[in-house]
Amino acid sequence: MSITRYLTAVSLAAVVILAHVTLHKQFEWNGLISPDKIVGHSNRILPNTEIPIKLPETGMEGLDNYCAFIMSFFWVFLDPRNPRAFLEGKFLLSSLSSTWMIMLVEAHAGLSGSSAGFVFATYLLEMGCETIGVGLFTPIWCIVHLLITTAPRSGAEVKRFSKHKNNVRALGYALLVGHALPTVLMMHLKPDGEGIASQQLWTMLRALHPVWVFGVFKVFETLFGGQSAVDQPAEQLHLSRRNLLQFSILTSAVVHINCLTMMFGGHIFPTWVREEVLSEISVSTMFVPAPFWTGEEVSFVKGVAMFVQWDYLCSAGAMVIWAASQYWEATAIRKDRPSVRVAETLAQSVVMALVAGPGAAAAFLIQERDTVLATGVSEGRHVKEQ
Repeated sequence: MSITRYLTAVSLAAVVILAHVTLHKQFEWNGLISPDKIVGHSNRILPNTEIPIKLPETGMEGLDNYCAFIMSFFWVFLDPRNPRAFLEGKFLLSSLSSTWMIMLVEAHAGLSGSSAGFVFATYLLEMGCETIGVGLFTPIWCIVHLLITTAPRSGAEVKRFSKHKNNVRALGYALLVGHALPTVLMMHLKPDGEGIASQQLWTMLRALHPVWVFGVFKVFETLFGGQSAVDQPAEQLHLSRRNLLQFSILTSAVVHINCLTMMFGGHIFPTWVREEVLSEISVSTMFVPAPFWTGEEVSFVKGVAMFVQWDYLCSAGAMVIWAASQYWEATAIRKDRPSVRVAETLAQSVVMALVAGPGAAAAFLIQERDTVLATGVSEGRHVKEQ
């Protein structure tokens, strides 16, 4: 493993520790139920409503209590009456969706090949993201990626992976059916809906989206020919990966820009937004990490907003650190890469993070890494043909 990977793994381990401390302490102090008491959570009313929590019962009290708590937690940032939590939730969901696409591309169509162990770890850790904390399990996934995968020693060593082209195609459909559809239904249905029109039902189903994505992926992989596809030049994989990475950028950008519009719209059109709402969604409130170390007791709603903020910052930071290290590693392979060009790309990623979100920045850096390695493959093949 290269020195770049070691240093990145250490940085990501620090993010894991930060996420563990911040998220656990917020459970303890900031209006949330402590992790060891969640299984005893007996409330069955959505926060700040009179709407009962109606979820399918499993017969296991601890699991049913946990699901009820998760439903209450998600409801806080689905409820537009909580402007801060609502906006924090949108930032988090856009980043999660964007990075989930990157994770799947790396797992199923990575430049170092597809490992069954890494694929399993990717889906398992995403379940941890959904049920425990994105900020904790995203950096863990990044570390696992660094430990399991290997970097090509030269551009010419990038294997012929276009047999995975169908994998990437199947991933697109799997994400549409298994991830995008449940997310849209969760965001737009009513909490007191009945049956399949229930927001509560789709909120819990969406939390299991890694299961649905994997199931749909296997169906479409079979329909599209799966691993039996004939090997073709590696540029085919590069193009297929690029398409999904561009969707990752768009997914992050559309929601991130929408959220920024909400934040700054009140300052541009001050009579359109109430002053108390503006203070809730100010730049300092949204992006300056809320202190969790004061021990100040806050409401459940504010506690969720603070938790989501730290969850977002830790997960987004980890993904950008990992993606930047991957790009840097690729440029080290191509020693003829101008340092000015590398600096420009890293600067562009910073702008991308500010304007389109950290998920878009991570996807952009991975896309640039692919371009660097693909250039090496093309040049190597051209020399060989001559």
